Parts: sequence; structure tokens; C-alpha cells
Amino acid sequence: MSEDHPTRRGIETVAHLAQHVAEVLTDDSIILCVGNDICGDDGAGPAVARRIAGKVRWRVLDVQTVPESFLMKVVAAKPDVVMIVDALDFDAEPGAVELLASDAVTGQGPSTHGPAPIAFLDLLNMMHPCRRVILGIQPVTGDFGEAMTPAVAKAIDFVAEALALASEQGHQAHAHDHGDDGHSHHGRHAHGHEDHTR
Repeated sequence: MSEDHPTRRGIETVAHLAQHVAEVLTDDSIILCVGNDICGDDGAGPAVARRIAGKVRWRVLDVQTVPESFLMKVVAAKPDVVMIVDALDFDAEPGAVELLASDAVTGQGPSTHGPAPIAFLDLLNMMHPCRRVILGIQPVTGDFGEAMTPAVAKAIDFVAEALALASEQGHQAHAHDHGDDGHSHHGRHAHGHEDHTR
């Protein structure tokens, strides 16, 4: 495929997405999965939550379409990073996956259920400044009563596998940072990256 293809393809391999996630999320991160199970591809976020809950080292919250209801819980946890997983229209091929800084989508309201996740992240930044990222899955349909499309169902498998791999890589990095003496050397790999979203 040529580089100037008019439709974005997103992140194309599990390993590539896992690498990006591992670089962004610290141990003290929260994943918020947003969406509506009865509105076709808009159910992508909750579907990811069900796949990864208890299987990754980060706290996972299935917030459906009301992330604002979880705002004080997130603020109280004081996370380093908050990542939203959501069906997001970023003009890509159906089922494409992208990891975006929240600033890249703020104000555009591209979610299939309106600007709620973006507004939530803006409010969160006022109450607890932290790094905010969005893992977006390109939807086909978000209409009430529609079934999820095969492209998005496949993307959910892709995202869940990548998050599990990133979590496993993070565990290995954390063990390495403790060194042979069993004491922490405070060198978590994720902290080596500048936070440009603050």
C-alpha cells in the first residue's frame, strides 16, 4: 500500500500497539472503557473491558456512556495516566486502531456517542492533571439496535491481545528494574518518555 493512501490504516500489528501502550502506561494507570453495548460498534469499549478485566496490571473500568459518573473515583486514585478505549471516528478503515493524545481530538467530539469522553478528559485535567490518551477503534455503525460489525469485533480481539502483551512486558520490565538484589532502582521504562499532554 502506498503511503499516500487516502484512508488511514491505523496501528497494524499487536506487537506495535503493545509497544506503544507499554511506553505510555505506568503501573499507576487507569483504563476507562466507554461505549454502549446495544448500539453496534459503539459497544467496542465495554467489549474490551470484558476481555481484559483481571488480565492486565492496570485498573479497568467499564463506564458505558457515562464516564463523568466515575470522575471522582478516578481523581481519588491519582493515576499517572488515564487511557480511554472507545469507538472513535478518525477517518480510517473500519476496525482500524489508533493511540492518540487527548489533545489531538479535544473539541472535535468524534466519539460515536458524542463529546462525553473528550469533555470528561478535559474536566479530569482540571481536577487531576495527568497524561490522557485515547485508544480509538474506527467504527462502521453506532445505530441503536445494530449488531457489531465483523471489522470492529476483530479490532476488539486485536486490542485485548495487545493490552495483555503490554501488561506482560511491563511486569518483565518492573522485575528487571528491581535488579538482582530485590530492591527497586526506580527506572520504570515508561517513565523515560516525556509527557507532552500536560
